[in-house]
Amino acid sequence: MNTTTSEEIIPLWPGSSPRLPSPYGQVTTVPGLSDGKAVTLIRNVTEPALTVHRPDPARATGTAVIVCPGGSFITLTTGTGADVADALAAQGCTAFVLRYRLLPSTPRDEDFHRHWATDYTMADIEAQSYPAATDARRAVQFVRERAATWKVDPRHIGILGFSAGGQLSCSAAADYDQQSRPDHAAALYAPAWHDYTVPADAPPLFLALAGDDPDDNVVPGNLARYQAWRSAGHAAELHVYADGGHGFAMEPRGLPCDSWMDRYLEWLATTRPSD
Repeated sequence: MNTTTSEEIIPLWPGSSPRLPSPYGQVTTVPGLSDGKAVTLIRNVTEPALTVHRPDPARATGTAVIVCPGGSFITLTTGTGADVADALAAQGCTAFVLRYRLLPSTPRDEDFHRHWATDYTMADIEAQSYPAATDARRAVQFVRERAATWKVDPRHIGILGFSAGGQLSCSAAADYDQQSRPDHAAALYAPAWHDYTVPADAPPLFLALAGDDPDDNVVPGNLARYQAWRSAGHAAELHVYADGGHGFAMEPRGLPCDSWMDRYLEWLATTRPSD
């Protein structure tokens, strides 16, 4: 079993009791998972944590973004974790990749490769989204409490998620207290599983997806989210690309959806608080 030791991993609840040798996850490379290419995943996270990606101080904007990778609440995809965080840091943001709690999987990589796609039901996956949503709210609170440490503006702390991680972004944007309220929230191709009420002080929301996403509830669910935010009088931006399928942020596809980061950064600039 490979464990992650090279990154600075900051537990969200320091002093908690680990249930695995590496409670913040083990690294597994799955061959041929995405278009025949090997994909590196993190799995078996039992204790939520953050990894920090800091910008060059000369470029730092004070914006903080918590990045929530996807992976069906079974794994975390590094391509929409560290890679996105590095891209944000290059633009002056302080980015934090959230390792939220996942469904348990067999420790041996060989067994995981054989069985992971059939060992879980949708009921299992949806149930796991609730403790993971707690981790997302805690992450916003945690970063805000330590804003001075990371030299970020406590009024401009947001969350950005992909697929299952996008579900967490939407949950964080709809259920919070004063300390855990994100100042901006973004979700790419997020499923829509939970009922919610749009809060009276809901943060600005950015949504992006592909019209040909094969997941049944992504297109109608995000159209409904957008309309709910707008009907409640809150700022929302929606991008529906003609093509791109599910997971288009993982790597370029030679399509307009490849520019999603540009659209996100343009939107993010509009959410900055006025001094």
